Amino acid sequence: MTNQQDKLYRERVLKGDVDAFSYFVDTYQNLAFTIALRITNNREEAEDTVQEAFLKCFHSLHSFKGDSKFSTWFYRIVYRKALDKVRKNSRQVFTEEISEVDYQLIDEVDDALEILDKKEKKIILNKAIQKLHPEEQTIISLYYFEDLAIKEIATVIGISESNIKIKLFRARKQLFALLQGDLKLINRTE
Repeated sequence: MTNQQDKLYRERVLKGDVDAFSYFVDTYQNLAFTIALRITNNREEAEDTVQEAFLKCFHSLHSFKGDSKFSTWFYRIVYRKALDKVRKNSRQVFTEEISEVDYQLIDEVDDALEILDKKEKKIILNKAIQKLHPEEQTIISLYYFEDLAIKEIATVIGISESNIKIKLFRARKQLFALLQGDLKLINRTE
């Protein structure tokens, strides 16, 4: 249904109904902000990035050919704008060194997560995700929180589907190790 609505509103904007563009802002601003925030790691920069992405989208709407979903096309704009902002600010992003995951500890992590309430889980998960490389944060967010297919994520990020699968596997592995460490700290303080 969204694809049909996207098409309808795109046509309205292209015919001169500038107010119809607000549909795209209302529909896509939350995930766009999430993607930008994951990459820039700064709220103000993320807001600027999203605004710049919507401006570029508006001015480039005529060039959208429909080869992919509109959302995929737009999120790719957001992703690239965010990367440009990070490069422009010469900010280096460091990832923590993650040791090999001991797969026997998966049950311990699952048990510890069950004890935590939903709010605590969300806080711990978000902190762990923020420790990942921005590209991995984006892949995790698109895959798990936005339910995008591997093919769509590959289009957004601009790499092959097989690379997305590898990066997703590695990101999950790192996320598990980070969560394991965070849960050990929580258990020590209780």
